[in-house]
Amino acid sequence: MMNKKANLNQAFKELRKLGYFARQNFWCCQSCAWAAVPMDAKKVVFYHRQDTEELNKTGECYLAWSGDRDEIAEVLERNGVLKKKPENESQRFEISIN
Repeated sequence: MMNKKANLNQAFKELRKLGYFARQNFWCCQSCAWAAVPMDAKKVVFYHRQDTEELNKTGECYLAWSGDRDEIAEVLERNGVLKKKPENESQRFEISIN
């Protein structure tokens, strides 16, 4: 699991280089996290503390996002952590570090 966590860290690093506000373990819940995202951020990817608990327990969690769905999916897939790409903007990415 440690290697895949490194892959997830690398994916977030790459997303930041592409201009995303990309954070792991960001705030306590999705509502608080979205409220804390800078107002001018158009490209965003994060998972929050509740998601972190699920990731630690099961090796899987969901990512909240806005921006280019295909670009995010490409980065996650290239780093071996993408489980499921959302069908639309109301769904989150599903990732796995298993």
